[in-house]
Parts: sequence; structure tokens; C-alpha cells
Amino acid sequence: MKYIGIDYGTKKTGVAFSDDAGQMGFPHGTLITTPRLPEELAALIKEKGAEAIVMGESRNFSGNDNPVAEDARKLGDELAKLAGIPVHFEPETYTTQEARRYPDGSRMEGSPDVDASAAALILTGFFEREASKPQAPVYISIDDFAKVHVAIGTVLSAERVPETDKLLRLMVDLGEAEPRQIVSGINAYVESPESLVGRQLSFVTNLAPRKIKGLESNGMLFAVGQDDTFAFVTPDRQVPPGTAAH
Repeated sequence: MKYIGIDYGTKKTGVAFSDDAGQMGFPHGTLITTPRLPEELAALIKEKGAEAIVMGESRNFSGNDNPVAEDARKLGDELAKLAGIPVHFEPETYTTQEARRYPDGSRMEGSPDVDASAAALILTGFFEREASKPQAPVYISIDDFAKVHVAIGTVLSAERVPETDKLLRLMVDLGEAEPRQIVSGINAYVESPESLVGRQLSFVTNLAPRKIKGLESNGMLFAVGQDDTFAFVTPDRQVPPGTAAH
């Protein structure tokens, strides 16, 4: 999800955009603050495909509103209506001061990038704060759970996909008329592709086929963890290929 970050000022307004994953802000540029600013920003939002707005919430060091705070909130509300997307307000007490410093901490003078950099810092601060919030559990019904088919498959062959470091091409016996081809990014977690041959692993079997590096993958490996905690989900004894999990 892409976000636009806005650092409103009475003379200039800094603009930044996030990456597509919505994890970090990047400076875009500066607009002159005129009565046409809402329309110019709305056009930019449409052009870049932003799906949410993060406005700097201007406050002083005591936590009270700065003189521009009311105008910034009006701009945010108007922009949300024009663009039809939600607006979030992010405290920005230190962002302009931080943006005015070089990486070594020295202060820059009159840089045209200051306002855009401040907008990027506003965005990044918003993402960091959101990530630190406790996540509410997502509940599903038993009917939703029943839609996911997990079954045990026996790996018949395994080889690395050419020109990739992570992908393995597996041929898996799932108790069907023909083995399935499944492409999985597990190369880093195995001693060698050949070490998987003969092992019984868990697979999600009712995902729609998709192309990965030109290969059609007809399922997905079912595993737990990542990095140092990654582990396969395997039965504690041999079972017929295609045995369903429940």
C-alpha cells in the first residue's frame, strides 16, 4: 500500500511517497503553498497511486499546536475528500530540524530538499509507530479454515531453479494420478536439494496455480518460522501421500 507524506508549511509544502509495501518514506519534492495546493496534491496522489495520506501534525516542544496546525488539518481533511482516501496525522515536532542535518549531524543551509525530507521522515515515523502497536488477533470461522487443504506429499525430486538463489523446483507425490510441480523459496534452509528427496512434507494443495520464474507452481509448501526459526512440518511416521491435515 502506497502512502503520501505531507509536511505543510505556509510558504512551501514538502511531499514524500512510500515504497509500495508502505514501510519507508522517500522525498519526492516541494510545492509552493497557494490556494491551489489541495488540487495539485490530489492530482499527484492520483498520478502516483497513493492510497492513504500522512499529514505532519505540527506541534511545539510543549505538545501544543503550532500556528500552522489548524491550516494543516484543514488541508488534510480537504485532501481526503478530494482524493477519496483516508488521512492520518503524525506528530512532526523534530522532523524539519532532523531533515536540516547531513548524515554526519552537521546542519545544512537553505537546502531545497529540506521540506521533502521532512515529509519522508513523517512517513517513516508513522510506519514505525504503527509497527510498534500491538496487533489485534484476526479470527476466522471454521468454514474459512475448511477452505484450506493441507496434505502430506512425498518429494520425488528437487533441483535449484536456474538463475535464482532461493527457489527450488520440487516434484511431489500427493497421491494423485501425476506428481505436482511446486516451486518454493527454501534453498537456504536445506543442506542440498537432493536431501529433500524421499522426505514427507506438508503442502497447501488448493491454491490457484501461479507462474514463478516461468515455471507453473501447483501448490505451496506449508512450514513454520523464518530465518533461524524456519522448520518443515512433517508427520512423525510415514503416511500415504495425499493424507490430509485437519
